[in-house]
Amino acid sequence: MSRTAENLFIRVVHWWEENFLNRPWLVTLLFLIASGFTLQYTMENLKFDTNTADMISTELPFQKNRIKLEKAFPQDVSTIILLVEGKTPEETADAVKLIGEKLRQNRTEIKSVHIPDEGEFFARNGLLYLDLEELEDLSAQLANAQPFIGRISENNSLGGLLDILGEALKASEEGFEIELNPLLEKIREAVVATSEGKPYRLSWQQLMLTRDEGLGVTKRFINITPVLNFEELLPAEKAIGAIDKVLAEVLQGDLADVSVRKTGEVVLEHEEMQTVGTGVSIASVASLILVSATLWVAYRSFKLMFATFVALTMGLIFSLGFATVAIGQLNLISIGFAVLFIGMGDAYSSHFCLRYRELVLRGVSQREALRETLTSTGSSLVLCSITAATGLYAFIPTNYSGVAELGIIAGTSMFIALATTFTILPALLKIMPLRPPRRRKEKKGASFLSSNWPIRYAPSIRTATVVLGLISVGLLCDVTVDFNPINLRDPNTESVKTFKYLLQFEDTSPMTLASLARSETEVKAKKTAFESLPTVDKVVSIFDFIPENQDEKLAIISDLSLIMGPQLESFPPSTREKVDPQVIENFHQVLRDRAAAGENGVIKALDEALTQLRTRLETADESTRQAMLGRLQDSILGPLPATIANLRESLQAHPISMGTLPPDLKNRWVSADGLYRLQIFPNKDLNDLENLREFILEAQKVDKNVTDVPVAYLESMNEAINAFQQAFGIAFIATTILLLLIVRNLKDTLLVLLPLLLASLFTAASTVLFDIPFNFANIIALPLLFGLGVDNGIHMAHRLHYLHSNDENLLSTSEAQGIFYGSLTTVFSFGSLAFTAHQGTASMGMILTIGLMLTLICALVVLPAFSTLRVSHRR
Repeated sequence: MSRTAENLFIRVVHWWEENFLNRPWLVTLLFLIASGFTLQYTMENLKFDTNTADMISTELPFQKNRIKLEKAFPQDVSTIILLVEGKTPEETADAVKLIGEKLRQNRTEIKSVHIPDEGEFFARNGLLYLDLEELEDLSAQLANAQPFIGRISENNSLGGLLDILGEALKASEEGFEIELNPLLEKIREAVVATSEGKPYRLSWQQLMLTRDEGLGVTKRFINITPVLNFEELLPAEKAIGAIDKVLAEVLQGDLADVSVRKTGEVVLEHEEMQTVGTGVSIASVASLILVSATLWVAYRSFKLMFATFVALTMGLIFSLGFATVAIGQLNLISIGFAVLFIGMGDAYSSHFCLRYRELVLRGVSQREALRETLTSTGSSLVLCSITAATGLYAFIPTNYSGVAELGIIAGTSMFIALATTFTILPALLKIMPLRPPRRRKEKKGASFLSSNWPIRYAPSIRTATVVLGLISVGLLCDVTVDFNPINLRDPNTESVKTFKYLLQFEDTSPMTLASLARSETEVKAKKTAFESLPTVDKVVSIFDFIPENQDEKLAIISDLSLIMGPQLESFPPSTREKVDPQVIENFHQVLRDRAAAGENGVIKALDEALTQLRTRLETADESTRQAMLGRLQDSILGPLPATIANLRESLQAHPISMGTLPPDLKNRWVSADGLYRLQIFPNKDLNDLENLREFILEAQKVDKNVTDVPVAYLESMNEAINAFQQAFGIAFIATTILLLLIVRNLKDTLLVLLPLLLASLFTAASTVLFDIPFNFANIIALPLLFGLGVDNGIHMAHRLHYLHSNDENLLSTSEAQGIFYGSLTTVFSFGSLAFTAHQGTASMGMILTIGLMLTLICALVVLPAFSTLRVSHRR
């Protein structure tokens, strides 16, 4: 700063002190009133936009592709996925049906409910979607079971079933060709459950059909479109609460063993906000304690601590008010401005208070101490505010609108922090003046930590810095970027565990890609191209719902219907008559005979289970005995009529064409304006980041406009990196120009920028050493490190000018102490985040802690060591 500008600044400060700060009570009252009105206005008008899709410019190609897909197929936007898993197909089907019915009754929190393969169409035509070979095997299996079904239809009771099995075991008659062991094992499970008083339902579907588990059988999906309110911090809270209530009602009694897990982008974001909120709340308490302890060590005065906290609180309120007026909302990134403000604002207050304390301890009067503090720290704090704001404003022109809003709010908050530091803070210090303690005998000499050792050992420090810098440059080649936001979330939450579980399997992976086509020809061409890729398992389109080999399949189904039809049509419900215990005893005797003859383990196990049941029956009274036998009969034969009815329905299949497909199904694969959707499934576990990247990049070779969630993740991260690179470049150039204009010395400018450049380099290298990839969360640490790096350089360079004119110890000066304690409080503010459950927040805390400590070292040690080059040059 030139001599003329410096004199002008001093006159302005004196005028400010005489005409404004001389009325401290009035200033305090005005600020209290203004902050009160601002807080009320903010609470009434500030909104939260938690829709992450809005945080990147919608003009980018990948965003246009995403929007095009969402407009064509809005059913798949912002959905909740329920994964329903039962032990048997019947359990799963009953749970899915009941959950769907109850959710559809709630029109307030639930927009729509979609259950894949639900409805009459799939119930009737499901067999046509089996492979031809699989259908032939099923047909043979059912034909073999026809005699059994015919016999049980004559007497659908426990006695009738056991009589049939007893005869089969005694005679092994020809023509009775079904495999008995699976049925005997299921009966054993039912007997054991009855003995132990537990619910059980035998799955006849698993016994009769070739597919007895997996997707579409024991594993089903329910897709829910909830009502979301993005003006609330948790937009899906009410909808998720409604779903949880339904699940609590359904998953009891016979369905108590069914597992239902929630996932999908809506639940992932909801649980992420909850995790972040809880983690940040705990971290805030911890950091408040640590910051308070640090300020006490720095100030040794409750008055200075209180004044600092009041100034920061008011500044934060005014910054929120500005955000309300200028933007109107906070997004998941711009909400981080509060972290930036506290870190930077606390640094401003620390420099001011430590300089004031230093002067008071020297014996300077209160008024002169404040005036001198304003003049000695004012120019550097003004320059710090301009450079910090410039660094943050550099994010405004980027395509990352979430960060651009952060730049607007946080950049302006730097000037608000400066304003409160020059107004309410000195006003409070006038009301609560610091009283100098009694004079103590000065200790001779200086400790290692409060001396000029960075200058004394400057050559060694410079050598070490150069060596470490070269090593860090080499490590930059190994810096990694994690673009999958799933890895940022708490891995112990239900949504994340379910999402990662589904990613392990090709047919359930929620990370599929979508491609759009205009015609059937284009669909088939793209399908062939995609399926030729080594990263693709399969591609599904509307044409895959028109089964192949329909004539052959319909012939098989027709033959099976002729064989099975009469028994299926006349199949009775299970009897409600009492069970005669003698029937069980007769069957048990057959088992004992076969077991004695050295029969297989299944029969021996069933024999032991029936022995246990007989013991329980003998010790029970008549009513309890009949209740137990009734439960056994219901658990074995209760599900059979429904299975027979489903089988009967599946034998009524008709030819399927595009015209006979259900409208709801077609709407999910063909848009109103004729766009066809292709869904591309991976053939690798996409929990692996490289597999995910390869899957996307390979698909983009076939169709550069391929879209959906994985592409949004990758391209958003690329755009975030571009935004930060662009902003860092703009900020660096703008800050350099500002420093040159104000400092008017190239060497001093380079000296100020040195801590920033070195700290940035060392921080990037440390991410390799500590295996912390850059991600959507921790990349926000860069603006804070930029601001503090420049500020610390300005303060230290400012003090070095005075150091050479007297014999002060560098590290004991108020500027050095301000850098140390200001950085330390910021480290404690963010370091506690490293211990939160949210992986993204934890990584941000780690990088901030490492970066801030490196910034501190570079400012207090490296900068003074390199400043001697300038001094020796002058000499």
